[in-house]
This record gives sequence, structure tokens and C-alpha cells, in this order.
Amino acid sequence: MKTATSYQLVQWGYPPVPVAHSVPEPSGSEVIMRVTHAGVCHSDVYIMDGYQDLGAGERLEFADSTMPMPLTMGHEVVGEVVQTGPDADPTLLGKRRLVYPWIGCGNCPTCMDGVENHCQEPRILGIFRHGGYGDFIRVPADKYLVGIGDIDPAWASTLACSGLTVYSAFKQLMPLKSKSHTAIIGMGGLGLTAVAIAKALEIENIVACDIADDRLEKAKELGADIVLNTGEEGAAEKLKELTNGRLYGVLDTVGLPATLQLGMDSVLKGGKIIFVGLQGGRMELQLPLLPLMATSIIGTYTGTLQELGELVEMAKAGKFKPLPVECRSMKCLHQTLEELRSGEVLGRIVLQPEGSETS
Repeated sequence: MKTATSYQLVQWGYPPVPVAHSVPEPSGSEVIMRVTHAGVCHSDVYIMDGYQDLGAGERLEFADSTMPMPLTMGHEVVGEVVQTGPDADPTLLGKRRLVYPWIGCGNCPTCMDGVENHCQEPRILGIFRHGGYGDFIRVPADKYLVGIGDIDPAWASTLACSGLTVYSAFKQLMPLKSKSHTAIIGMGGLGLTAVAIAKALEIENIVACDIADDRLEKAKELGADIVLNTGEEGAAEKLKELTNGRLYGVLDTVGLPATLQLGMDSVLKGGKIIFVGLQGGRMELQLPLLPLMATSIIGTYTGTLQELGELVEMAKAGKFKPLPVECRSMKCLHQTLEELRSGEVLGRIVLQPEGSETS
């Protein structure tokens, strides 16, 4: 058996620690990959903390779920196939691939419909199964590997979550109303990715919203048509003014009561708010306004394997601009998670295990 090091959570609320362990032989259609790049996602901050804030003092405790402990996080992974199970494709050996992590049970009607990200008994890598913050990752089947061609593997790793999430969200937002605007709230890694992908999808009148001017400047570079600092007073009225009262779609990548309220106060009749942010909390809704204004509030969770394939093909064709990506040693995992928590990161950070920094 191979020996390896992974950075594992061994207790909720504490940082990951390096753990030496063996790498089992793959069985069936499993593949073992040597990790070369692992994107650090803001959701890993919540996983490390061990809960999701539900507001009013309530929390969704991960200790009460089927998430394992210890756990190797990391769900944005590019690696090289080093071993295949007897039922996996042996020609994959030595090939670099992006991993689709949103794996379901594989047997339920939802999985059979190709929507594994909605499975009620998930096997998501980095959340319900060991992920990519380590030397190797075990992938349940070779069908979850996506070829990335010649695109930057560091950037490609981020497509498995932030890219896929916003791509799937935009598909749910369409078709757009004529002569309308689309606002993207929050210009972290998720929101900036959304701007670039919106441009690739030929969405017109993209409005980038954030409270930090440097992030708004980066959004302009990626294709935003209008930017708005929502930290200023009267943000909803300003947003309606900038969009000429034609704000049809809102993609909320933050997920706070204030950002959802901004969207609800700004969209036109028949508008859609696609909600992907996870910062937490709760709010009261004036329920009659939902049917009276024909407003849709849609929560969406990542995307399908087919959608990831579509997105990667767009990236390979150069249809959208890559975000700024900083590569660091895997040893910097905890430092990076804390920087994400404090909002210090502009763009994305991708980690590399020792010895793979030149891959």
C-alpha cells in the first residue's frame, strides 16, 4: 500500500492537522489520483467550524449528520490518475483530470436522472467522503473524471464548485426578460466567477454588487457592465435606478438576510432571485408579496456532472476569463481558511501537496 499525508479535521471547530495514512487499493470502477491542485472553498470554513448558522441562535450541527470524523476536506480537485480498479478504464493511467465531487448514492431515482447533487444520501468528496486536501484522493468511479485539455489546472480545479455552482444557477435563471438587467451580489471568488461566466453566456447588463471597491474593479475587468457599492445608504433604490427598473435576475452569492432583502427590494415583477450563498441567518418574509409580485426565490446547490462537462468545454474554448489564482503549499490550508473567513482573499487560492508544486 502507498503511504500518504492528508490534512484532516479530527474535531469540529479545530483546524485540520497532517495525518499519515495508507492509500488503499482501488476496487471496482474506483480510481486513485495523485492530487496536484485543490481549490480552497469558503464552505470549508463552515465545515471546519462544524455548523451552519440558521439564525436566531439555531445551528445546523454537522456532528448530527452523516459527515465522518476524521474528515479530509477539499472538493475542488485536479489530479493525475495513478491507479485504476479492475472495472475502471486503464487508459486513464497517467492522465490529468478534474474530479466531479457531488456524488450521490447512484441508485435512487434522483441519481438515475443524472442529478446526483440532489441525492438524499450523498457521497460528496470532501464532505461525506475524504477529499483532496492531501497527496491522494479516492474517486468512486472513473465516470466522475473530466478532461481539462490545456487549461490551467489550478484554475480548472475551481470549476468543480464555484464555477459549476454559478453556471447551474444561471441556467435556472434563464430565459431572461427582454431589455433586463442581472445583478450578482458579492464579489468573492463565487461572485467574480459568476461575472465571467455570465459574460460567456452573453447575459447583457451585468451589475456587480459588493461593499469593497477593489473587488468591484476586478468585476469590471471580468466583464461587469455596471458596479455598485452596496455598503452605501439607499442601495436598493440606487440599484433600481441603475437598472432603469428592469432588474429581472439576482444571483446572491453571499447568503445573508441583508443581501436577500436587497434583491427582493430591487427586482421587477416576475423577477427571480437565485440564492447560493451560505453565510447564514434568517429573515421574515411578507408572504403576499411573493405571489403579488410573482417573485421567485430559488435555492440551488452546485450542479450536475453533465453541467460540469459543459462548463469545462466552455473554459477549454476560451469563452470566459479565468479568475486570478494564487497557488500555495498544502501546508497553508489553515491560514488560507482563516483568510477566507476574514474576507482577505481576492480571487481564488489553490493548494498543492509537497512535490507537486511544479505540476
